[in-house]
Amino acid sequence: MTLGYFFLQMFWFFMDRRSAKQKVRFYILLQGNVCSRIISFSLALFILIKFISPSWVFSIHFNSVALSTLLSIGGVLLYSIGLVLCVWARLAMYDTWTPAEEKSIKHKRELVTHGPFSFTRNPIYLGLLMIYSGFFIAMKSYLIVMVLFIAWFFYKKALEEERTLQKNFGSDYIKYQSKVHRFI
Repeated sequence: MTLGYFFLQMFWFFMDRRSAKQKVRFYILLQGNVCSRIISFSLALFILIKFISPSWVFSIHFNSVALSTLLSIGGVLLYSIGLVLCVWARLAMYDTWTPAEEKSIKHKRELVTHGPFSFTRNPIYLGLLMIYSGFFIAMKSYLIVMVLFIAWFFYKKALEEERTLQKNFGSDYIKYQSKVHRFI
């Protein structure tokens, strides 16, 4: 699962339309925004939990093998759905995608309302929450509580992005907001 998250980040890197210099600054050097730092910290945490941490530190132990297996399968399923949702949303946005830290829309072509955007206004944030939740559920980790803090961050970020979209798309975005939920 850690490898899947790594591939998602690589997908983001190669789909990004910015110059190579800007991408390296954003993804590798982590300059300029909180969002990329949270994502990178999460990736490092995934690797730490998967390969370094002793199981007794972060894991919840269950006496029932069936319950443990069910949590593992459910977590992997939730993780997988989140991964697919993130990739699908990024592909649906294609040229209209703007990094989350940018407060303006540089290429105002169209409001993306198809694909996963037809049932959630923030499919990437929703997908990332599913990835984090699925990972921690599958690992049966106490760190599942971290998802609450990440969800709060994504909620605040979504509100900020909605203000930008309302400013740029006006009544079209307000109509879209009235039809489609913020997350689910």
